[in-house]
Amino acid sequence: MRQKGAALVLPNFAWLALFMLGPLITLFVISFRTYEAGRGIQDAWTIAHYVAFVADPYHLGILLRTLRLGIEVTAWCLVLGFPMAYGLSRLRGTPRALLYFVVLLPLLTSAVVRTFGWMIVLSNNGFINRTLIDLGVIDSPIRFMYSMLGIVVALVQVLLPFMVLALDAALLNIDPRVYEAARNLGASRLRVFLQITLPLSLPGILSGSVLVFTLAISAFVTPSLIGGPRVPVMATLIYQQGMSLLNWPFGGAIAFVMLATVVVLFLIAMRLARQERGT
Repeated sequence: MRQKGAALVLPNFAWLALFMLGPLITLFVISFRTYEAGRGIQDAWTIAHYVAFVADPYHLGILLRTLRLGIEVTAWCLVLGFPMAYGLSRLRGTPRALLYFVVLLPLLTSAVVRTFGWMIVLSNNGFINRTLIDLGVIDSPIRFMYSMLGIVVALVQVLLPFMVLALDAALLNIDPRVYEAARNLGASRLRVFLQITLPLSLPGILSGSVLVFTLAISAFVTPSLIGGPRVPVMATLIYQQGMSLLNWPFGGAIAFVMLATVVVLFLIAMRLARQERGT
């Protein structure tokens, strides 16, 4: 039985090793090579690229901005996604299928197309600013484009389905008899939510938050189009070093600094999840 299971997993493992693990190892090796402008990657070994990143306040500021972006996007996805996921988990039959399709619908459109749509909506003469000005709410346009605010708004819309799906899976695992017992004991809706729904949905909150946070800090298309050069993040910085400046060693070092940061945060989240499961 175990041999059959291994045979089923082996093709997927080989595919990941060849097309994901292999390039990562290659890039990791390149990140320790020296680089000379006009001559390219050299054969000498060095850790100067990692030291240069850590010692430069500009690069550290970009890393902190990227982490802040991930935290803000995750928080908004959680706030907006929990009510939607809760309503989705309570539905059955055709209504659930329709709402599920609505949640998945944004994923059927390319992130590039959605980002261009947001560029039109968030521009100074876009729908949001024109509507607010016509209603007399504001006198001058709010600067969404080329700002952190615009990136957060667009990424929340792009990544919200991932949070909803993770929360929906967790909420479906809650036994309905728990709610019935709480209501029979006279618990109010607020108390049921705070003492039953919220604690039992923590695995979904953690998994959805890790997924959205990881996708947010590694996003490239949306920050590059809406943020532009005024709001650089780690993904755009890596692209600049690798594709514009052709400094692959430094770009690789930046990529692995971000990867190490994600791994550390992921391990912290997993530890919290294990503690919660033990509790």
